[in-house]
Amino acid sequence: MAQETKSQVGLVGLGTMGSALGEALVRNDFDVRAVEPIAGSESVVPNGVVHEPNFAAMADSLMPPRRVLLMVTAGDPVDSVIEQLFSHLEPGDIVIDGGNSNFIDTERRSAHLMEAGMNLVGTGISGGEEGARNGAAVMAGGTEEGYSGSRDILQAIAAKNDGDVCCAHVGPGGAGHFVKMVHNGIEYGLMQAIGEAHFLLHHGLHLTHAECGEIFRFWNEGPLKSFLLEITADILCRVDNDFGGPLIDIVDDAADQTGTGRWMVSEAMALGVPTPTIAEAVAARSLSGGQEARQAIGNVAPEVSEDMALSVNDIRDALLATFLCCYAQGFSVLAAGADKYKWPRKEVEIARVWQNGCIIRADILQTIRQAFIERSDLPHLFANDALANLVGEATQGWRTAVSSAVSVALPVPAMASALTYTDALKTDRLWTALTQAQRDAFGAHTYRRTDRNGSFHSDWSKGNAAPD
Repeated sequence: MAQETKSQVGLVGLGTMGSALGEALVRNDFDVRAVEPIAGSESVVPNGVVHEPNFAAMADSLMPPRRVLLMVTAGDPVDSVIEQLFSHLEPGDIVIDGGNSNFIDTERRSAHLMEAGMNLVGTGISGGEEGARNGAAVMAGGTEEGYSGSRDILQAIAAKNDGDVCCAHVGPGGAGHFVKMVHNGIEYGLMQAIGEAHFLLHHGLHLTHAECGEIFRFWNEGPLKSFLLEITADILCRVDNDFGGPLIDIVDDAADQTGTGRWMVSEAMALGVPTPTIAEAVAARSLSGGQEARQAIGNVAPEVSEDMALSVNDIRDALLATFLCCYAQGFSVLAAGADKYKWPRKEVEIARVWQNGCIIRADILQTIRQAFIERSDLPHLFANDALANLVGEATQGWRTAVSSAVSVALPVPAMASALTYTDALKTDRLWTALTQAQRDAFGAHTYRRTDRNGSFHSDWSKGNAAPD
């Protein structure tokens, strides 16, 4: 057995994220013992990390209670690693799953390990390779005991924001991976909205990519200030020397996705929470991949006249309002998930953690955090005056941007769905009264009335007959 060190951690997985986290842990004075579970994979062993030949050797090198961080591909690989590790662990040991696991899988794995007296800390880690190396946003789930026993590891890899550590325990079981799933869903929406804003600037106002980049850089000094706007400005100003023009012009437009966005939309539907803007962002990536169908239909580059009734400020307003809708829909899913799975409401902590290290970090999260500080049971972000005022001030420009885009066949699905979502929230009576009547007419599903209690059914074939 190895001599006791200041603090030890086992690391399984030496891919891009695992290697970066190993480097960060060594820099924070941890004794890191690592295993690469996939033979022949391209792994990198950072300086200071001890590469062990197998799980048995790694487990034997760690003083109990052992802490083992898994950085492997979500799904079956996680189950395989846990199965291989299981016989080398003991009661009291802690397994930290830092990958993008589905929270339902985390709930199952947590119960399995708890039966053997071990703890699983399902942890969402956001920030990509840079965040893993220099500080990520860390969303931990699991028991209080498991979190307490792994807190030093998780805080060591977390970003800092004005002295705060961007790490929090957000609830038991799969809560950490649930929060990461919502983070990724919001990320999909924000990225789609930015893509549409660039689309309008470039195709609608005929600005060059570099000019668009400078506009995004300028917007990043105001209420839209965020990591995604920062990198967008850099991307649009990048020139490819071999191509001899903007790199963005030769980047394939078929966007990939890992599946977490689809998970969030599916879970939101199961919870009965509307997330139309995020759903449109997920659908937009799928649509982008259908290049064969697009070519068969005869896709052409948009042609817009120079006198389009649209301004840069209108596009900015549409982007800001759509951003807010993405956050609002995400936080609604967080609240519904906490209610269904009996997790604590942690919006204040989540907004704090997301302020640095993660992909969706943005200044507006401080306003969102303050909204939940003022009212912990806030039913919707737009029920907060500060956030409602931001949306209200942007609405006219937002309408102009969306209507102008539609009039000249420039697709802006996220911006348009976000506008409809907001309008519906503010509408006294929706179209669904007719939906309820239709359901009763064809399937006798009954309907509720606004003037009396109970459920009612009418014989719709009898004209003005009273309900039964």
